[in-house]
Amino acid sequence: GLTTEESSKRLGIVGPNVLDLKKPTFVGSIRKEFSKAFYLYQNFMVWTWAPYWYYYMAITQTVVRVTGGLVVAVFQYWSDVNLYQLMAVDGTAEVVRDGGKVVTIDQTDVVPGDIVVLKPGIAYFDMALLQSKHIIVDESALTGEVYPVAKMQLDPANATQFYNTKANKSSTISAGTTILECGEGEGIEGELAVVTQTGSFTAKGELLSDVLSYERHQFKFDTEVKLVLVLVVIEDHWVYAWFYGMFVAGTVLPPLLPTVFVVSVGISCKRLQGRRITCTDSTGILVAGKVKTAFFDKTGTLTEQGLRFVSAQKGEELGRSALDTDATTAIDPSLQLGLAVCHTLTKSSRGDLIGPAVDRMTFSAIDGASLLNECEVAFGNETIRYLKRFEFDHHRMTQSVLVQRGDEKLVYVKGSPEAISKLCLASSLPSNFGEKTRHSAKDGIYQLAIASSVYNGEKEMSEIQREDIEKDLTFAGCINFQNTMKPETPAVIAELREGDVDSVIVTGDNVLTGIYIGRKSGIIPPESNVVIGARINNDIVEWLNASDDSAASDPTVSFSENTVLAMTGEVWTHLLRYNPKQAIALGKLTKVFGRCTPNDKVSVVSTFVTYGDITLMCGDGGNDCGALKAAHVGIALSDAEASVVAPFTSLDKSIASVADVLREGRCALASALASYKFMIMYGQVESFNQVVNAYLSITFTEWCWVFMDGIWTITMAFSLPLAKAAKKLSPKRPTASILGPHTLFSACGILAINFLFLVFALLALWRQDWFQCRKW
Repeated sequence: GLTTEESSKRLGIVGPNVLDLKKPTFVGSIRKEFSKAFYLYQNFMVWTWAPYWYYYMAITQTVVRVTGGLVVAVFQYWSDVNLYQLMAVDGTAEVVRDGGKVVTIDQTDVVPGDIVVLKPGIAYFDMALLQSKHIIVDESALTGEVYPVAKMQLDPANATQFYNTKANKSSTISAGTTILECGEGEGIEGELAVVTQTGSFTAKGELLSDVLSYERHQFKFDTEVKLVLVLVVIEDHWVYAWFYGMFVAGTVLPPLLPTVFVVSVGISCKRLQGRRITCTDSTGILVAGKVKTAFFDKTGTLTEQGLRFVSAQKGEELGRSALDTDATTAIDPSLQLGLAVCHTLTKSSRGDLIGPAVDRMTFSAIDGASLLNECEVAFGNETIRYLKRFEFDHHRMTQSVLVQRGDEKLVYVKGSPEAISKLCLASSLPSNFGEKTRHSAKDGIYQLAIASSVYNGEKEMSEIQREDIEKDLTFAGCINFQNTMKPETPAVIAELREGDVDSVIVTGDNVLTGIYIGRKSGIIPPESNVVIGARINNDIVEWLNASDDSAASDPTVSFSENTVLAMTGEVWTHLLRYNPKQAIALGKLTKVFGRCTPNDKVSVVSTFVTYGDITLMCGDGGNDCGALKAAHVGIALSDAEASVVAPFTSLDKSIASVADVLREGRCALASALASYKFMIMYGQVESFNQVVNAYLSITFTEWCWVFMDGIWTITMAFSLPLAKAAKKLSPKRPTASILGPHTLFSACGILAINFLFLVFALLALWRQDWFQCRKW
């Protein structure tokens, strides 16, 4: 471990392990709100009533302004508290110092390079596992990942390589995760990890920094409202006294104007919480009201989280339907062995299997297989020992193990059929392998391939790397799963379509499986012909008809109305690299992006954002994190009540939450604009009356002012936002422009009607014999 002197030096350089955000207080929120320049103007307006001895009006105006400010402060305080709870650091940590001594220090004093003794609880810094036998963590608050995850110590074979959080993800514990279980050792004999980052440099710190520095999507009203304020001030009429002119100004700029958007958003946020949808960034609700394109992950989002193991087929059985093969008895013994060992499962202290859903489903389907400990698997009467394990790599699309079976060292590699076929000896692959796997994908089967080899290398176990064993493999067979669609999916997709929101699937699965789910869910219309950008050949995209795999015409040359596109992440990246404009044009016509890595998902979403679409991303966390952050509106399906990966979290893990968020977003936007129009029109109409009264040398009584600027204004300002969201999404989204035709025609129309009534009333008054104007 570090010496005390070195740790003090590093603490002085990098600073304490805290995220620099002061604990919010309600008094502080009030002080911050009432320190804004607008309240100086409001206080000045209250003071102008004093020379007229209108004390009741002054009191009423004070109540109105204080009420409005308190409402804004309360909503801001709740938002700040939620964010602070995510950033809080407390408690102590055990670190190794001065040549092996274990000392207890505050969490805030931990520095990069410290060796920490792991204990169950929340991690407050990023760590790399140095010594570990059994670590299980919950990453849901950070990534939205639904299931607990097992971690393993760093591979000694990579000792000469620089540590990288992505490459060494299986050995990394990030700040914000919860350590559920640790080994039983104590002190330096226990589970040890080296601290890699602290404070705002951690993965959690970077995410929260993004939240704090996030620039909300600029609606038209954000820029137009400044022009409106200038216009209404210019329109002021200086009448018979300077103070009366101030009354007119105070009417034209209503004191509750800043609260209308906050109140609308706050009410919608509360309603979403009642539907078990948490919100860490309430400003995202207004943005949700303008969403045009909704992206969905497939597994766990459109479909159920779990996979049902269907069957395992040897190479010669691939021509038969996966659904016709028996799930257990038909599995070849050699293939069963591969399924029993090629996984990254571990056991919790209660005996539950911890690991990816695919691995758990497969292992549970193998008769006679049981996980003894982290290093051994019982298979029949044999004990198979792990020598090396490599977790699933999203870029290679494979995972692999090296095991000892008697005197033999066996390699098993599992992954996507496309990736495994590239690693296998061509002679071992079944004939028409690609065609057969595509046929299964068209039936909605999620398929993994598995291959094996005998390892005869002479390298030490600590020196063996992934590339040493993932080569020259013999194809063993395919594992088939079925992923059942969630019952609510078709209805939600239909509602989005009726609400003029385009739905798109972005998945790491086979593009044909995505098309199957797309048709079942209604994302792809039943009468549509699907053309797939399947692969790159000599820098040219090959387009195929999904129905029969025949060659299709280039959609950039000819494209029929009833055709939709699907493409792989590889094709999308190629198009984006060489012709970005063509990529976005084709992307607008694409309903399924398949075989997407996490980076591909980010690329798809961010490209749509760049070209002006208001986007939504819905996923269950894990490899969706980047895309959830890239979209204007991210909805994580997770158990974590506050996830920093997305502004919205559906605790019920249902995509019905997407429709709920969009409806409330449109409701908040519409009610905010309605409140805004009322405030502006109220001020304009009253200012007309004040000018006329000034000309006639009369004014309202004090209690008239109390009623109009007090009871009337407050009632309308806080009742209009109570309007509930529509039960179904409308084909038209509410406007976000306060100077657009819709807003101007409605506001100016009402003002014109009021003005005409005022003119007619004055004309009628002037015709009266008894009426004398300005004769005294």
